[in-house]
Amino acid sequence: MEMIGVSASASKAGKTTLISLMLEDSGPRTAVIKTSIDNELDQYKVINDPKVINQAGTDTARVVEHGADKVILLESPAAELPSAYQLARNLLDDDIERLFIEGNTIINFLNPDLLFYLENNDEPEKDSAKMVKNRANIKINTNTLLSAGKLNDLPFIIQPEKMTCNQAFLLADLLKMSVGQIGKIVKEQDVKIVKCQLGLF
Repeated sequence: MEMIGVSASASKAGKTTLISLMLEDSGPRTAVIKTSIDNELDQYKVINDPKVINQAGTDTARVVEHGADKVILLESPAAELPSAYQLARNLLDDDIERLFIEGNTIINFLNPDLLFYLENNDEPEKDSAKMVKNRANIKINTNTLLSAGKLNDLPFIIQPEKMTCNQAFLLADLLKMSVGQIGKIVKEQDVKIVKCQLGLF
């Protein structure tokens, strides 16, 4: 199962928008786990009730509308997030091929195949964003994403100096771009592609 993390510098930075756009016309069967930290809770909540998930106007309903096959909402104190996440994973169908994880703190416990970071320069950076920011593969400006409303010509920065061949192919698929387009961006940003046996980069 491919795992894609989507994190952000602040709330309302476009995490759900990015996931929704990546879900559109997606071939693989997909799931989304949306996380929310609430340290006032006595115990975590793992919510997959369709009446809650599909409630009009919610982020969970948006990703369902854009094609997610399974959506789970986690509300948890930070310390219990790994346990809540494991329960959510156990609720996923065996045929799910691609899993989107939305949140910051949860990423500290995981190792996504690709990690996106949305940066909103108009808002203060959350404490939970600092570590995730350094781990992210792809950085996208929030204002650019929200104004563009589409992916295939969305500017982005590849943060690490190296990217694997598999990550490059996955990035192309997620952003609705050709492998050639990704190759051009990789070259422009002087990113070294590693573990590429096909010699496409």
